[in-house]
Amino acid sequence: MDVYHKILEKIYEVTGGKDSESVDLKELVKKAGFFPSYKDIHSQMNRSGWISDTGRGSEVRITHWGIKEARKIAKGGGGDDREKRKRAKKLHEEIKELSVMAEELSSEPNADNLKLVESGLTKVEKCLADLKSVI
Repeated sequence: MDVYHKILEKIYEVTGGKDSESVDLKELVKKAGFFPSYKDIHSQMNRSGWISDTGRGSEVRITHWGIKEARKIAKGGGGDDREKRKRAKKLHEEIKELSVMAEELSSEPNADNLKLVESGLTKVEKCLADLKSVI
């Protein structure tokens, strides 16, 4: 999960998911250990439409889009979608490569080709475990 989603999750927790509640974003970012990136975090979250400024210092309110994204995070979606797709694509590539190795083994059954298939299977299992870790 990226830092923006982590902070959004904190805002959602603090406000109880209510867009009428405000939170001091600067303090929240400081407590999370990302204070040097406060301006960038504020800017990105504002551009994403997840927060709106209240006009009182660094206080912000979560928007309906922010609430929707925070709920998505809670269900296991949100910012990790890109990482899930990346790992799923890697798994797909390894399976295709394993298929080619298995085809070579069936046309020329020998110890070297068998070792290649075993190696490919190990790679597929590793990719599968990597994908499971983010789903």
